[in-house]
Amino acid sequence: MKTLNAAVIGCGSIARFHFPALEKAGVRVAWVCDLNAEAARPWAEKCGARVTTDFRDALADPALDLVDVTAIAPVHKPVCLAAIAAGKAVICEKTLAENAEDAWQIVSAARERGVVFYTSYMKRFIPAVAKARELLPQLGRILTTHIRAHQCWGDLWTENPASGHAHTPPGGRSGIAVKYAGGILPCGGSHILDLVLFLLGRPTRLHAVVHTPPGRDYDLLAAALMETPNGVVHFEALTHALRRIGAWRDGWDERFEITGVHGRLELYSPLWDRPDTHAAYLVHYDNRTAQAVEYRFAPVSPFERAVAFFCGNIARGQQGEQSPLTGYEVDELIEQFRRSAGLGRSVEIPWRDAPATPS
Repeated sequence: MKTLNAAVIGCGSIARFHFPALEKAGVRVAWVCDLNAEAARPWAEKCGARVTTDFRDALADPALDLVDVTAIAPVHKPVCLAAIAAGKAVICEKTLAENAEDAWQIVSAARERGVVFYTSYMKRFIPAVAKARELLPQLGRILTTHIRAHQCWGDLWTENPASGHAHTPPGGRSGIAVKYAGGILPCGGSHILDLVLFLLGRPTRLHAVVHTPPGRDYDLLAAALMETPNGVVHFEALTHALRRIGAWRDGWDERFEITGVHGRLELYSPLWDRPDTHAAYLVHYDNRTAQAVEYRFAPVSPFERAVAFFCGNIARGQQGEQSPLTGYEVDELIEQFRRSAGLGRSVEIPWRDAPATPS
């Protein structure tokens, strides 16, 4: 299998997981790009790569095979479209775009150009999640799922912070909204929506509540009831200031519970940036034997597992199991959450493609 040449576009906090993942996957990082050349230079020196502040320099390299987009969400569309037009395979961090229309344009361009394209929702690569998917048939008919992400962001409910990335200035935008095009829904909820798609399939209808405090431009709560081909889903993403809740008593409370006619799966996931020290665990209760089995896994980086999967398929020139529509599907759900909340009623989800089986 050939050695891939990659360009990493964006050297913010999430990039620190992608560089070692690319190295472990046997990929050569040939270009490192960031508007701040000083942020790019240490990574470039480590990888023996060229530095640029203009991603088009990397795209002009005929030896380049892959573009890994780790920049903030608002720049994903122009970077992805330019990479696709240049015939490069793409791995793009979540969320794919700022809205469903932009996400659809990106994935449509990738399909028309025939390039391999991934949105990197790495939580589907957590070993406990993969095991849960394997065990799903043992539940029989799935009746209901409770799935949530409660994240400790400090007390943002009392008042608008006076400074920092959570401060929304009068007539301006907060750092949260600039980077993520919203609050808890795109930041943490998007991963959970991807798990709904991965495990249960595309929802057909939802009724959502999204709370954005007065004077703020980002949401602190997003909850919904969703109808899927595999039962009803109770979804919630929440910011809070409770420092000692959750399975690890560290303020992070992310879990799902899937109940079927023959049993139940319960998964507890740790803080996202501790993959080398904490591992999600899974409990499977089988009603036919009246026994519960707990699955514990060694800590492993889901970023590394995801990138290895992506790059292996890119080297083979194939899309593989994960659909190129993954990022669009999540962005469509986010948009329908906001639409439903604004209308105050349930909405049918207007998928722009034929219904897909869980990818």
